[in-house]
Amino acid sequence: MMKWKCVFFLLVIYMVYLVFGAFFFSYVEQPHEDQLREKVLNMWDDFLEIHPCLSEEKLEDFLRTALLVKSFGVSVLRNISFFEVKWDFVSSLFFAGTTLTTIGYGHPFPISLSGKVFCVFYCLFGIPFTLSLLSIVAQKWTILLRDIPLRYCHRRWNTLNNKTLEWIHAIVVISFMCLLCFFIPAILFNSLEENWGYADALYFCFISLSTVGLGDYVPGEQSGQRLPALYKLLVIGYLLLGLVCVFLMVEILKNLLKHNQILSLFLLGNEDGRQDEEIDRVAPNDSEVPFAPRNDETTRRRVTHSVSPNEKSYGSINPSSS
Repeated sequence: MMKWKCVFFLLVIYMVYLVFGAFFFSYVEQPHEDQLREKVLNMWDDFLEIHPCLSEEKLEDFLRTALLVKSFGVSVLRNISFFEVKWDFVSSLFFAGTTLTTIGYGHPFPISLSGKVFCVFYCLFGIPFTLSLLSIVAQKWTILLRDIPLRYCHRRWNTLNNKTLEWIHAIVVISFMCLLCFFIPAILFNSLEENWGYADALYFCFISLSTVGLGDYVPGEQSGQRLPALYKLLVIGYLLLGLVCVFLMVEILKNLLKHNQILSLFLLGNEDGRQDEEIDRVAPNDSEVPFAPRNDETTRRRVTHSVSPNEKSYGSINPSSS
């Protein structure tokens, strides 16, 4: 009953958070939208005044068609040295990578009916496979970057409290991951993209690795980009590596905050919660064991009676607690 109350409480908080975000975006963005609309209308009037022989309907039809073609990724400018191909192999690989990782910049997107149908079935099997693969890699990295270092630190500095040691480790690893995934790549994108400031590049990194992918900033789309094929391949590698790092940070937070009842509703799945409850009923004092994986029930059951009560065992129930 208590968990249902917590779920209802979280739903209320989420609705308030959603309404607050809508109010703030409307308050901040609408004045800029009005300014741009007024600027475009003034340009429209000035252009028709300079060219009175031009039909307003013809001009409107031309602009509508040009904007539609531009949304498909095809340039309508004639004074460019070459036409940029949006569906060559590397660009298609970039589209496939950003689609399967659910980033989905929306630039470009399939135009033909066969491409749209294929995209549906391609994503139907590809997205679960991609996310599962990234999650598995992140779990392996968790062993290397969390479990092994914590065991070593506990043996080296066993006077520190286990929770304190976990918090210090989490702060260090997450800070390093943020530096590696957001702040350093933002410097590179700032130097490679002409029209991106550092804040724009940092915004792009966060929007991409959070899989929001608004598409307002897409790397490698400016004219005259040097080595565009290699650049897009490197961006794909950055996105995959960055998503693994994000998954890793989530895993670290899950292990760090799993004992908090409210936060565990966000960070732990139902299966993990049921396993935790079952383990707690079997071994209520097992929380004293440092850095033992709570969801590894098979490891916990392999406890021999010959273990000395004074020994602390990682990944198993402490015999002294029984």
